[in-house]
Amino acid sequence: MRVDNYKVMHWLNTRKVTTGQVAETVGIDHTQLEKLLADTDEWPDEIADALARALQITPEQLIASGRSELTVLVCTARELRDTRRAIQRDGIHFYNYYTMAAPQGAVAPVILDILCPADRVPALNNGHLEPAITINLGPGDIHGRWGEELTEATWQVIHANAESDEWIVGDSYVEPSYCPHSYSLASDVPARIVSYTGQSALAGLMEDVNDWSDPAAKTMLGWLDETLTPHKVATLLLARRGHTIESAATKLGVRETDLVAALDEGAAGLLRALGTTLGFDYRLLIRPASRHDAVGKTFKDIEECRAETRNFQGYQVTSMASAPHLPDLTGLFLRVAGDSGTGLSEPAESHYLVTAGSPTLHWTGADGREEHAELEVDASAWVAPFVSHRWSGDGALIKLGSGRHLGYLDLYELTNTYAAVSTLRRGRRDNRGWGYDS
Repeated sequence: MRVDNYKVMHWLNTRKVTTGQVAETVGIDHTQLEKLLADTDEWPDEIADALARALQITPEQLIASGRSELTVLVCTARELRDTRRAIQRDGIHFYNYYTMAAPQGAVAPVILDILCPADRVPALNNGHLEPAITINLGPGDIHGRWGEELTEATWQVIHANAESDEWIVGDSYVEPSYCPHSYSLASDVPARIVSYTGQSALAGLMEDVNDWSDPAAKTMLGWLDETLTPHKVATLLLARRGHTIESAATKLGVRETDLVAALDEGAAGLLRALGTTLGFDYRLLIRPASRHDAVGKTFKDIEECRAETRNFQGYQVTSMASAPHLPDLTGLFLRVAGDSGTGLSEPAESHYLVTAGSPTLHWTGADGREEHAELEVDASAWVAPFVSHRWSGDGALIKLGSGRHLGYLDLYELTNTYAAVSTLRRGRRDNRGWGYDS
């Protein structure tokens, strides 16, 4: 079993167990354990299993990811075609799916051949937890469906770009979790889409809730009751601290009605004072912005993208659909012309799909040397966070991102973390024990 020794040390520190104590519990000599921690990630299965039991975790929580030296992955057009799998739905050949470049075990964007004919209303799927961004790759238009009853919000044409600026390949939209959706052709012209189901910020909570008792889950859902207002969040945060709205107002030296009004109106000054005094982040009490339609999706057409075309670090770019309630899900149309593009470096993973030409990707490898790969149409690339890279040559790309690495919740936490840089510097590949003799 390949064990991540940094994870071992983390769990030893979390459980407040020294290496000597855990070696005795596992039934091995202390020097043997220290040698495993210092010299190898290949552990005998029986020792790894015994260690996991001693630490009250699963063996999977100790497994090494194998990505420590991973900077860029490339998938050629032929390799993409080799991932093809046909999907049957509603009695017909409905889609062909293809998978873009991504590390093993990571979420990857997919390309779909839309095969449901234009004279047929496409059967809906059941949706999925992960929110998604979807782009029409063309060449034809498609119909999108997002509900049983066909309305302006649930039945819409997603256009492809047939104009000279076809590097902006088509309309795009983002959809929320568990939004049923489906697609059909809008004419006899074939069409494809690229769909990226980014990581859901609720995934960790959902895993926990799956282990809760039914009464506990029912209580939580009853508390949420569809609308999580600032007043409701404040009541929860205050109750955890032994306060009511009334006692919190007294603590601040204001009237209860003034505090209620601040929650309703988003008065940042008073809410900041409340959070600072009682020890929570007042930003949780500010109502979030939204601009989605009746089924939760946010749409952006070609004309809007065309109007927002701009120069960015030597590339011509324009943004795809985005939504403030899904801040980690990003998409960009990118035009490469010559060798004027400068280096890019993203806080989270990036997925690229070549839609025109044959641009060359340059990047800094794990050894610090520059590497490059010339890509063709339908080739894709995955770039790890904070890996310096750039594009040259002539071509067009779709660039997609989500929050699997340094995302919205990470940034939220880092802005609250005391000595954030020192904390991350200490925590990266930390192999120090918790400071007690073995």
